[in-house]
Amino acid sequence: MTDTLDTTYTAFRTTTRLLPLDGLRAIAILLVFTGHVEAPGPWKAVHGGVGVTLFFVISGFIITTLLLRESDEHPVDFGAFYIRRAFRILPMYVLVLVVYCVLLFGLGAQADRKAEFVHALPGYLLGFPEIVQLTNTVGSQAPFSGAWSIGIEDKFYLVWPVVGFLLLRRRWSVLVPLLLVAASVLSVVGFGTPVARVVQPYVHIIFGVLVAVGLHYRGSFAVLGRVLGRRWVTWLLLAVSLGLVLYPDIALGTPWYVPYGLLWALTIISLFTAPRGAAAAALSTRPLLFVGTVSYSFYLTHAFVLNTLERLPPSIPSWVQYPVGLAGALLLAWASYRLVEAPMNRWGHRIAARHRARRATP
Repeated sequence: MTDTLDTTYTAFRTTTRLLPLDGLRAIAILLVFTGHVEAPGPWKAVHGGVGVTLFFVISGFIITTLLLRESDEHPVDFGAFYIRRAFRILPMYVLVLVVYCVLLFGLGAQADRKAEFVHALPGYLLGFPEIVQLTNTVGSQAPFSGAWSIGIEDKFYLVWPVVGFLLLRRRWSVLVPLLLVAASVLSVVGFGTPVARVVQPYVHIIFGVLVAVGLHYRGSFAVLGRVLGRRWVTWLLLAVSLGLVLYPDIALGTPWYVPYGLLWALTIISLFTAPRGAAAAALSTRPLLFVGTVSYSFYLTHAFVLNTLERLPPSIPSWVQYPVGLAGALLLAWASYRLVEAPMNRWGHRIAARHRARRATP
């Protein structure tokens, strides 16, 4: 068992691209898409909004893993980090926001929702898209309201590296209790009110952070592996996590929202501490890797396709919205990724590399 855990740990630490994470991103974005299809059909039984929960856990995990690995080699270059994050997130975000402005103000699209968009626009422009979670009621969400999760993650990107890797410099004896206290407090702040919608997601991000810390160090990896590092445990956790999307009471602000994020955190631990098997292979298949790769562009643009399909003539069966919408959303996401997201991401990495080189030059 110890030899197997050592081998699994070495594989985890030396792998630069954790392929199963793209598979999990694919699951998350497909759940989100399913939850946004308005047409009647069997997909209405799926509470796809919980896909964002998985995104939050993944974000906390992957960002902290990257920071841990960088800080093992040299002090974190925060300038380079923020340059990469900005070029990764902002170009697509700004482009989609501009498209919405053109559609609503220039072409008169979605006139019945224009007032909600105008109300939310300052939040979108100032980097607080999560404002829609506080000011809009269910059923009257503003166009581009899905960007609320981007605002949550942006705050995490801004604060966590500074706190964890600059101010407290990986002092886990302080940071881990601090994170646990923060998760406990945020789980109950504003419970039953709209405030919970903008604070509880940080609990899931914290879960991802703690998973990254636990898997980074050989000793804690071994402990976690002894508990969760079995292939059958991975399958069980995946099955339960996915099965619960049929359960109606795990939405934001409900008692089961936070535990559901914890379940995904445990799934990630099991996925990477268990010897690589069928679960990891299934999450690393080419279709899932493709969807996971374009998931950010997909998240920001799929509403364009669905909003268009919702205006189809009544003579066309409503069930076509799901398969046609999924195909169209994937095509638009692929084009957005190839034309905007990937080039800007590469540009950001080049600028970050030059920034790091200048700092290294005596």
